[in-house]
Amino acid sequence: YNRNTNHLTQYTLHNKTPHSPIIMSLSNYFTPISGLLGGSLIGLSAATLLLFNGDILGASGMMSSFVLTPQKILTDPSQQWKLAFLAAFSLTTIVYVTMIDVDALKDERLGYSEGIPIVSPLGFILGGFFVGFGSKLGNGCTTGHGICGLARRSTRSLSAVLAFMATGIFTATGCSPSCPFHPYLRDSYESVGKHLPTDFTIGIGTVLASLAAGAALPGFFGRGPHKNATAMEKDEYDNSKRKIVPAIFSAAFFSVGLAISQMTISSKIYGFLNMKGLRDGTWDPTLACVMGGGLAVSFVSYQWVKGFNAFKNPKALECPLSQKSTVGHFNVPTNKVINTTLILGEAMFGLGWGIAGLCPGPAIFLACAGYPNVLLRWWPSFFVGSLLADKFKSLLVNIQSSSLPSDKSKAH
Repeated sequence: YNRNTNHLTQYTLHNKTPHSPIIMSLSNYFTPISGLLGGSLIGLSAATLLLFNGDILGASGMMSSFVLTPQKILTDPSQQWKLAFLAAFSLTTIVYVTMIDVDALKDERLGYSEGIPIVSPLGFILGGFFVGFGSKLGNGCTTGHGICGLARRSTRSLSAVLAFMATGIFTATGCSPSCPFHPYLRDSYESVGKHLPTDFTIGIGTVLASLAAGAALPGFFGRGPHKNATAMEKDEYDNSKRKIVPAIFSAAFFSVGLAISQMTISSKIYGFLNMKGLRDGTWDPTLACVMGGGLAVSFVSYQWVKGFNAFKNPKALECPLSQKSTVGHFNVPTNKVINTTLILGEAMFGLGWGIAGLCPGPAIFLACAGYPNVLLRWWPSFFVGSLLADKFKSLLVNIQSSSLPSDKSKAH
């Protein structure tokens, strides 16, 4: 799809019609250089947030916070860097696909290769719901647990990654024409055009990006702390403002990294998750290169964070680079618990990933680019899933609290 000409270009490969499955060799699909380069930029995005702000690049957690705690995001100075991140990501995406590479989202395998499905509207709804519910329940997705968690050698994140990779591969591979759910989760090849941006949906994406930019402005120009604020409160406010510029750079790296690595293209995701490609000679391991590049850069950044470095480094940081040392600190998860909630949540995330081929980072990119099913079905379902998972987690906490003996009963 070319945004400038606003029409679907039909590709004919090897004299096959657009609806005929084609089989090509691995070398025609595998793009290791762009995968490593794009993955390295994603890792640089995570490293920027970590070293300068002390924060984790967690796309699912960041997006769910906009519906779970909207007032806090809009009014709490310590959270407003998230708005700056979203605004910068959105605007970078629009600039990239309209001015830098208008063919960035062109997927030549979509509609031609049997192993690359056309996700149905219901598939987008269910995929978004499971990704939202699962990532909230398991506290992370491909960025939080994958790029960041594995880089700091977290066994909890390793368990999460294994869980969502297993269910993602199982779902993408198993949802073949013989699967009873196939008619509901997959569309025909003739429907490709319905899944592409229109002038209307491109306009919606642009408006949402503009709204995000407008919401981020108070972070730059908002009033400072009240006149009776303590020295610590003033330092905390200054640190919050200092997080905004690194967040903008991090978001730009993330957006461009996704575009270069082609993780926004359906065939790159299903080309990896669908293991039947190994049999047919069409399997595409580019996603592994993206993860490898991102992990390598992210791992290096953790060698400069005291307490998380694998190698002795006397210059490891105790405070992020942009922060005042009086109140600045790293917000790196230290939870090591591997329990049913984690595994179930990440398995559900992988289920949604395998159904719709989307995780939060690429979904933000495609929404900004005006893809209708992502804008109007995947994201609303993601937010509903996140809200329900948050309620479910609160219910679990209450059940566990009520099952514990009270202090009074202990005394007896």
